[in-house]
Amino acid sequence: SNDAGDLVVTKGDQYDVREKGEVRNHGKPVALAERYYQDGADEVSFLNITAFRDMVLTDQPMLEVLRLSAERIFVPLTVGGGIRSYVDAKGQSYSALEVADAYFRAG
Repeated sequence: SNDAGDLVVTKGDQYDVREKGEVRNHGKPVALAERYYQDGADEVSFLNITAFRDMVLTDQPMLEVLRLSAERIFVPLTVGGGIRSYVDAKGQSYSALEVADAYFRAG
C-alpha cells in the first residue's frame, strides 16, 4: 500500500518502491490484472510484499485481490509470498497448509 493506505501496484529496485519520497503507483492491482487479461495475458502473477506481517490471514489484502481478480479474469493466477505457518498475536497457530488453502479458495 502507499502512504495513504491505498493498495497499489508498485515497482521498485530491490524492494525500494519509493521515487522522490513517494511510493511509485502504477495503478490498482485488480484493474491492472483485468487489463493484462484483456490484452491477452495467459497468466497473472502477484508478488505479496506484505507477507512479512504477523497477521497472515487476518490482515491480508492479497486474499481480497485474488477474490476480486478471479471474478474478472479467467487465466491462471499465481502468488508469491505469504504462504507460511505462523502464530498470531493471540497465540492462534496456523499451518502453511491452512494459509495455502485460504489462497486457493480466494481464487
